[in-house]
Amino acid sequence: MANLTAFRLVDVNRTFISGDLAVHVLKNISLEIKQGEMVAIMGPSGSGKSSLMNLLGCLDQPSSGKIYVAGIETTGASSNQLASLRSQHIGFIFQRYHLMPYLNAQDNVAVPARYTSMDKIEQIERSSSLLIRLGLEKKIFHKPSQLSGGQQQRVSIARALMNGADIILADEPTGALDAASGKEVMAILHSLHEAGHTIILVTHDPLIANQAGRILEIDDGQIVADHAASSTNDFYQHTSLLHITTSTERPGLFQSLKDAISMAWQALRGHRARALLSMLGMIIGVVSIIVSMAVGNGAKQKILHDISDLGLKSLSIHPGIGWSDIRPDLAFSLSVRDAEMLQRQDFTKNISPVVNTSVEALANGQNVFLELHGVDQGYFAIHRMVLVMGRHFNAGDLAERAAGLVIDTQTAKSLFPHNGHPVGEIIQLRGVPFVIIGVMEINGVAPSRSGLQGWIPFTTMQDRLEGPVALNLIELQLNDGLAMESSQQRVEHLLDIAHGRRDFFIQSDDMMLSAVKKTSDSLTLLVATIAGISLIVGGIGVMNIMLVSVKERTHEIGIRLAVGAREHDILRQFLVESVVICLMGSLIGIVLAIVAGCTFALCTNKFPLVFTMPPILFSCCFSGLIGLGFGFFPARNAARLNPTEALTRE
Repeated sequence: MANLTAFRLVDVNRTFISGDLAVHVLKNISLEIKQGEMVAIMGPSGSGKSSLMNLLGCLDQPSSGKIYVAGIETTGASSNQLASLRSQHIGFIFQRYHLMPYLNAQDNVAVPARYTSMDKIEQIERSSSLLIRLGLEKKIFHKPSQLSGGQQQRVSIARALMNGADIILADEPTGALDAASGKEVMAILHSLHEAGHTIILVTHDPLIANQAGRILEIDDGQIVADHAASSTNDFYQHTSLLHITTSTERPGLFQSLKDAISMAWQALRGHRARALLSMLGMIIGVVSIIVSMAVGNGAKQKILHDISDLGLKSLSIHPGIGWSDIRPDLAFSLSVRDAEMLQRQDFTKNISPVVNTSVEALANGQNVFLELHGVDQGYFAIHRMVLVMGRHFNAGDLAERAAGLVIDTQTAKSLFPHNGHPVGEIIQLRGVPFVIIGVMEINGVAPSRSGLQGWIPFTTMQDRLEGPVALNLIELQLNDGLAMESSQQRVEHLLDIAHGRRDFFIQSDDMMLSAVKKTSDSLTLLVATIAGISLIVGGIGVMNIMLVSVKERTHEIGIRLAVGAREHDILRQFLVESVVICLMGSLIGIVLAIVAGCTFALCTNKFPLVFTMPPILFSCCFSGLIGLGFGFFPARNAARLNPTEALTRE
C-alpha cells in the first residue's frame, strides 16, 4: 500500500478575488501523500490550511496546477465527478461536527449512504454497527443536542466511515473537545490508521500533530517544512475498528426518489412550523376549489331537481321559428286542432293549449292585475299542481265555456287574507264575473310567476275575454318510458304534415336541462378558476418559504455536498420537499373540505354539497405541478451552492 498514492499535487495555486484584489492563499504547492499515511498539516490562522484541506477533499478546485486523488486527476473535473470522489474515497471529520440538528445519530451517520446504492436495511445495520463500535450503542436515536461534544465527534467519525472511505480528512478534530474527549477521538483515528485508512489532520496543536507519522507545516500559502513526527503513540490504547469497504455505486432512479422522499419527510418533521406555513396556502387553495366545486354541483343538482318537478318528459311547442327570430306572420301558426290531433297520438299523456294574458281584476274591493292563463285540464297534471281546496275545471267546463276560475295559494292569501276558504268568491275580470272554483298548490314553476295567478278554460278565454286570439304555446306531456328525442321527432313530423311548412319550434325538458347544466357548469368553472388562483398564490408562498429554507439550510446543504451528494441530488431533494409540501397540503385540504361538507350537511338539508372525484384528483395533480414549478427555482439555487462556502455558514 506504501507504493500507492492517495494525493499528488503539482504546482497548485489557489487565488480568491476580493473586490479588485486577488488574494493568493496557496502558492505553488507540490505534494505527495501515500496511501496509509497519517499526516498532520500545521500552520497559523490564515496560512492556507483550510484551503489546502478543501482542495484535498474535492470541495474546491485549484486556480492552476494539478491534483490527483487516488490516481484520478480532479483538475477541471465537474461537480458531479468531484462528488463521486467524495462519496467513494473521502470521509470528513469537522471541528464543529457539522451534524444535522433534526436527525438522530443513526440518521446523521447514514446520510452519505443516501447517495449510494446501499439499501435502507443495510444503511440501518451499518450505521448502527459503526455507532456501537464507537461506544454509542445507547445514543443511537439521540439528537445532536442530546449528545456531548465528544459523542457528537464520534458520530461525525462514524459518518465519515459510512461509505467505507479509505481517506479520512479531519479538520481540527479535537479543537472543540475537552482533553479526555480529544484523547478518545485521537485513539479512534489511530485505530483507523492501523486498519489501513489514510488520515490527514489539520491542527494547530503540536501535541496532536506529533501523533501523526508526518507533519506538513504551511505558512503564507506555502509548505515550509515536511518532516516526520518527533514522538510515538504507544501510550494510546487503540480501539479495534475494522476497515470496512462497501459498494458506492450511485442509486437507481427509484431508490433515489425513495431516499429523496424519506429525506424530505425528515426535513419537514425537523422544521414543522415552516412546513405548516408552507402548506397553509395550498390547504386554503384546495379547500376553496373542492368546496366551490361541491357548491356548484350541489346547486346544479338542486336546480335540476326543481326543474324535474315542472313535469316529466314534457314538450313546449311555440309558434314561429325560434326565440331569436320573432315572426309576427307566424303568430297564429298553432291552433286548437293541432292540440286535438296530438291528443289522439299514442305518445301523449296530457296536453293543453295555453293562452296567456294580463287582466285588470276587481277582487275583495280592490283593483289588481292578474296573470291569467287559458288552459286545458291537462295543464295541471303537466305542472304537477296539487288541488288544495275546491276543484279544477273539467271537460264540461271547457265545452260550456264556464266562468270558473282557479287560483294558486299565494294569490288566495293576497286577495283574501282573512278568508281561509275563498272558493265561491267572485272576481270580476274586465267586468265579467268569475267564480273561484279551486285553489292549487304549485310544485313546479308555471309560466309568468311574477304576479297574482289564475287559470280558466282556454275556451272561456277565447269566447268571453280575448276573442279568437293566437295560442301562445301547446304543452304536451309524454307517456312514461318513451324516449324524448324520438317522440319530439314524431311531433315535428306530424305538425310539418299538418301545416305544410316548419312554422313552429319545440323546447323540451332535455333542452332546458342541457342549458341549465351548461350554465351551471360555466359558473362552477368560473368559481373554481377564481378559487384556483389561491392555489397559485399558495405556490408562490411555497416558493418564498423554500427560498428562505435554502438560506437557512445552507450549512446542511454544504454537509450533504461534502459527504458525496451531487448537484442533482440536492436539486431532487428540494424539489421533492416542495412537492411533498404541496401534496400534503392538498391532502389536508381535501380532508378539511370533506369535514366542512359533513358539517354543512348536519346544519341544513336544503342545499347539499356534492363532492366528486375530478376536483379532488385535479387538486392533487395541480398541487404536485405547483410544487415542481415553484420549487424548481429554490431547488436550483440550493444545488448550485459552493460546498466550501456553504459549510462556513452556521
